[in-house]
Amino acid sequence: MLTLFVLTLTVLWPWLNHANTAAPTTVDLQPLPASLQFRQAIRSPAAQYSQALLSEAYRRLGIETRFVDVPFGRSLVESNKGTLDGEIARVLRVTSQYPNLLAVPYVLFDTQVYLYINSGRCRNCTLAQVPSITYVRGSIIVEELLKKLPASKPVISSGTIESAKALFLSGKVDAVIFAAYRLQDNASFTIDEQHIMSLPDYHLLHRQHQQVVSPLATMLFQLEQEGFSARLRQQYGVAAPRRQLQQGESPFAQY
Repeated sequence: MLTLFVLTLTVLWPWLNHANTAAPTTVDLQPLPASLQFRQAIRSPAAQYSQALLSEAYRRLGIETRFVDVPFGRSLVESNKGTLDGEIARVLRVTSQYPNLLAVPYVLFDTQVYLYINSGRCRNCTLAQVPSITYVRGSIIVEELLKKLPASKPVISSGTIESAKALFLSGKVDAVIFAAYRLQDNASFTIDEQHIMSLPDYHLLHRQHQQVVSPLATMLFQLEQEGFSARLRQQYGVAAPRRQLQQGESPFAQY
């Protein structure tokens, strides 16, 4: 019996040894993309700051960034489809409506939502009380606020910040609401500024680039530690976020 066992083991051993070594466990690491394409930042300090910061972070990772002119109201659709590789800066809640977008866990800045009212026409009015209003379409936060207004209220969507400002400053509407932009233009009437809310903004990537999320977050925290981010915020006049994430912490949607 012992002789039979030894003979069997002798015959099977080369096959068993090959089976144990022929297919070692490997980790499938996807390479970082050579380049990524995003919508050109709108003309606001926070957006310009974010584009400059992300450009530097991607440069250090060896990734070229390209920025193309896409309407603000269209870019989320294109990013969710993968035509664009993501969004420069958006609030976290947009990912529920556009599920292909992943938030990089680092707070870029706080989106401040401001309401500006022609106080000569509507003194001490609230958002619900203004007779007419304009906004820049594509801002999910603003659109959610406006959905709560009566359907009969005149609400005009504008394609750009400039066109929304022109409608308001020319007196064609009684109010304008902006996210991540503060109106500092002079007008022929008194303007009442109201701060509505503040939410953290994140860089979003299409899920096809999920391998970029972790190294990019690490690089953004490194730029923060170096003081690069603080210098850039000072250059663009952007305040630091109210609260920054800890490395490894999941993004939060609101304060």
